[in-house]
Amino acid sequence: MMNIQLNLDSLAVLLFCGDLVVDNTAPLTQDEWFDVEKKLKSSVKKTPSKLFGMNKDTLVQIVGIDEYIAYKMIARLSTVNDLLFALANLENEGIMITTKYENNYPQVLLTSLKKRAPLFLYYVGDLTLMKNMVSIVGPQTMEKRLNSFTKNLVTKIYDEDKVLVSSGLKGIDAVALKTHLQLGGKAVCFVSDHMFDKKKTYSKYIKEGRLVLMSAVDPFAYFNVTNALDRNIYVCGLSDLQFVTASHINSGGIWFTTIQNFHYHWTKQLVLNDDRYGGNIRLLEMGAIKVTYEDILSLLTLDQIVEKNEVIEEKEEILIDQMSIYEFLEE
Repeated sequence: MMNIQLNLDSLAVLLFCGDLVVDNTAPLTQDEWFDVEKKLKSSVKKTPSKLFGMNKDTLVQIVGIDEYIAYKMIARLSTVNDLLFALANLENEGIMITTKYENNYPQVLLTSLKKRAPLFLYYVGDLTLMKNMVSIVGPQTMEKRLNSFTKNLVTKIYDEDKVLVSSGLKGIDAVALKTHLQLGGKAVCFVSDHMFDKKKTYSKYIKEGRLVLMSAVDPFAYFNVTNALDRNIYVCGLSDLQFVTASHINSGGIWFTTIQNFHYHWTKQLVLNDDRYGGNIRLLEMGAIKVTYEDILSLLTLDQIVEKNEVIEEKEEILIDQMSIYEFLEE
């Protein structure tokens, strides 16, 4: 789909929330946009496309949008021509955009991440290959045993015709992506910086229809810690399964994302049972699904490995005479 064929709802979210146009007025935050959406749905103006042509009084008095947010929106309305120019330039560079209002947006992100899902995505490649996705995460410093485990796991992912999701970072992520592509597999590389440069790096696999390069930030963006942490969440959210090869307690993006996943349940995470890594031990104690070196070398499928090692916690039955008044009233 061409950038210039984006629907009006998509153009609205890119105009008001996007990072393509540099302007003195900051774009709306994700939370501010959700507030706008909520106000639209409760008014006669149901969709974002209706925002075009509104003045500040209409936004505030008719739609009910906060005055400061309305001020920012009116200011950004004046940049619509700059946005269209930027979209055309990206298209000329082979970079497309999709938004949550387009049919080709990865629905798995909306399902798994809900309000954490990015409002829009830059991409290069064929989005239709994004299904049955598995990710492998680990340290950026390589160890021989982890390297062997990763390559064996990738072989199993390839044999089962699953799509690998990677961040492309050096270390485990890079080894997994390189191995999978060399085997002939399909992959998604979700990056948080320098997307334009990485498009050139992976051009061969993109042209072969085996790789989608994706980002939630400006394709020319430099490294930013916040963007990198968000990227880890998006990789997690895209994955049906995520394998954690090694982690360290209270250290690094892997640990941070995994701890969040325990609360939000974005995906099923399997952690390598290796007592050399304190983070792995702690994650398994917290209830992560165990995976062993022997599991990966076995004839078991990935789903069978999950079924074999997943511990299903049974909810304890509470008798009425043991309930507190709050439980009884379901408050």
